[in-house]
Amino acid sequence: MIPFPEERWRQYVSRSLDGVGRKLIEQKLLAGLMATVAALAMLTGCSAGQENRSGLPWASGVYTWDATPAGVSGFAAWRGRAVDVVDAWSARATWADIVDPAWLYRRWKGKPYTMAFGVAMLPEHVPGVSIQACAEGLYDSHWRQFGRVISSYGLGHSIIRLGWEFNGGWYVWQARDPSSWAECWRQIVSSARSTAPSLRWDWNVTRGVSSGLPEPVRAYPGDSYVSIIGVDSFDSWPGASTRAGWWVQLYGTQGLDYWLNFAKEHGKQLSVPEWGNVRDGSGAGGDDAKYVRHMYEFFKSNADEIAFECNFQGASSSTGGRYGAGTLVPGAAKAYKITF
Repeated sequence: MIPFPEERWRQYVSRSLDGVGRKLIEQKLLAGLMATVAALAMLTGCSAGQENRSGLPWASGVYTWDATPAGVSGFAAWRGRAVDVVDAWSARATWADIVDPAWLYRRWKGKPYTMAFGVAMLPEHVPGVSIQACAEGLYDSHWRQFGRVISSYGLGHSIIRLGWEFNGGWYVWQARDPSSWAECWRQIVSSARSTAPSLRWDWNVTRGVSSGLPEPVRAYPGDSYVSIIGVDSFDSWPGASTRAGWWVQLYGTQGLDYWLNFAKEHGKQLSVPEWGNVRDGSGAGGDDAKYVRHMYEFFKSNADEIAFECNFQGASSSTGGRYGAGTLVPGAAKAYKITF
């Protein structure tokens, strides 16, 4: 993370010019330089001069089983390190759920975290909605309202995981038509930016070749509309309890390394908004301490390229295992506490 303090620019100007020229630079050029830096920080996901509260060289976060600030504080206390980023989701049955989730914003307003909100591209229980209609701009007014509402709660600098895991086949915003999907994304981002220009937009796939869209890069909307490249990656298909399994996760088709390089090619940082143990089911890694250590080394080795990561702490589902008291994955929990 590279700081761009204003004082450094002033010192440079002072050494370079004096008199009228110095004043002109300070009044005009300095403002332009700082504005450019701010714009670049928004596009790449970097924050000028910001240090992570966690003390880690990348932003480290969590989704907790209870999805509350108290749960996040408890998780931070358990691991002995502050949390930088929190994953959260609104409901998604109706447009009101997506555009104005007052209960969610009130819960996280003023909290000392960067929020990464999973936001649906379409409501799930509204007949007739479609990605094509979105691409034609028919829902733009909803997204302008979305920007106004999130800004009104002081959350206008949040990360938006718009239409997360769109390459899978399990959400109504699945990218069946990648060109229309990409245009829908552009319409949404353009509309929301008109009322919330500082939101950051995370183009978020799920790791590996998925049935929904085997080549998700076909739905990439363009660098001007994306702040961060994201990949959700859990310990399954295959589990990382063997070296071969981890290498598939890391170097296999559309694995972590593939998406890291894709992000670099587009001048973006990589996020891993959801990662964690998978306790049971086909391809699950189970109580896999090796997986946790592997993920730590991936983040550490690529710290400058990592926008953020969030460990997914499920409670009763097969995903997660709730580290800490009553954990269902004691080996993985111990490895996490030691490394993170």
